[in-house]
Amino acid sequence: MKSHASRTHARAAAHEFEARCHLTLGERVCAFLRERHPIKTADNVAADTGIPFNTIKTWLDRASAPNAEGYTALWMAYGPDFLAALADREPAWLQDVRRAQEAAQLKAEIAALETKLARVRS
Repeated sequence: MKSHASRTHARAAAHEFEARCHLTLGERVCAFLRERHPIKTADNVAADTGIPFNTIKTWLDRASAPNAEGYTALWMAYGPDFLAALADREPAWLQDVRRAQEAAQLKAEIAALETKLARVRS
């Protein structure tokens, strides 16, 4: 029998999937960018990607999709999280990549904390 937490997570994932299916690709891009940078979205995305501010502002104002160069710059800046935000369903290989990335980030945080702890102890 599934726990309450796993049932709640499953319902949330299903709701997110359902909501995402009704968005156009441009709307998904804009939602990702606004979630990543809720304040001064276009300014921050331009700084992250090198894409001109006015281009990003146009995407956000019209909920339009970038061209191939724009997608490439966004993917290079935001990695697998950006790709996952575009898909109706996240493919298994992308889930694996995102898990590996999260594990690497957590290991780096643990190493930094262990270094900090060693300094405190000495």
